[in-house]
Amino acid sequence: MHIELIGSTSAGKTTLAKKMVQAGKERGVDVFLSDDFILEQAHLSWVQNEFVRRRLIELISFAVWLTCLRRHREFFIFVLLEGQHAPGSWFYKINRIRNVIRKIGIFEFISRRSGSQQIVLADNEGILQGVHNLFVHQNSAADLHKISKYVELVPLPDVVLYLQQEEDVLVSRTLGRGHARVAGSSRDNVLHFIRQAVTVFNAMISVPKLQEKLLIVDGGLNIQCEAGNLFNSSFQRVTELVRSGRLIS
Repeated sequence: MHIELIGSTSAGKTTLAKKMVQAGKERGVDVFLSDDFILEQAHLSWVQNEFVRRRLIELISFAVWLTCLRRHREFFIFVLLEGQHAPGSWFYKINRIRNVIRKIGIFEFISRRSGSQQIVLADNEGILQGVHNLFVHQNSAADLHKISKYVELVPLPDVVLYLQQEEDVLVSRTLGRGHARVAGSSRDNVLHFIRQAVTVFNAMISVPKLQEKLLIVDGGLNIQCEAGNLFNSSFQRVTELVRSGRLIS
């Protein structure tokens, strides 16, 4: 099963993902972070250096991307056009495009290699999180009409976990850790960036296609979903992992 965790910068995606992995181990369930899963499948899990691990994942995801270029052609064209419209230098634009291309390669790798009894979690590497790369910028507002187009074109995982947090929490965490795409440490700059991100993700989860896959998790790890999804076995497995993760300090 392929699960993506989405949400604004500092929403707690990676923290929750790690807790779900730990909860899976305690329950005897095979739960992996996407990076660990890819390197294990490629027989490269022995690599410990984080910089080298990231470069290896980029190479693997790019190779997979090449194999599905024709199948996702319309999506790739959309990403290229939107990436070019991003504000800033050409280096910044190319990085926006590169990040989304990497994510589609990661998505395809997980979809092809994961078994029905395995759970693979993608947090910042999820393809839906790509909206943050393409549409959230410090100095401009997102065109929300294009968010639904993105969702319609992109392949979806089995379950999507949307993490929500109070605005003050998101801002304080981002100020504390910094962000490469927010200039300086101005609270106003961070606040604008966070509000852009929340607006984009709220627009995305309103798309009907995505709501069929959606679980919403708040800062206290309380879970909401569409009534029709309550009896979905995949949703039940994920809900149990989130609730178990909540108990891990």
